[in-house]
Amino acid sequence: MSADNGVYILRTIRTWKKGNGAYIRIPQEYVYRVAFASAIDNFKWYKENQPYNLGYYMWKIWGYSIVFTDFEKALNTAYEITRRGLPTEYGVNRIDTDLVFPTDSFL
Repeated sequence: MSADNGVYILRTIRTWKKGNGAYIRIPQEYVYRVAFASAIDNFKWYKENQPYNLGYYMWKIWGYSIVFTDFEKALNTAYEITRRGLPTEYGVNRIDTDLVFPTDSFL
């Protein structure tokens, strides 16, 4: 039976950033989060069938991840996770979206 394990780098958009204890508006930027996940095909399923639950799904997988503004740093972190010996069938993969991560939305 397949576990569909892998390390996934999620790219989302951010227009708000916490600074000095408050949220400030910033020019749109891409941010990256890295997580080990199973059954990542659920991402596509939620996007196509239940888009209203996709934000919660993203938060469940990447909610406690470090937020990177540099893709190379995210990629290095992803490879570091694979070196920990976790079983991965799909290695390191990237999911590029133009979605806003739930915790990056101020309004």
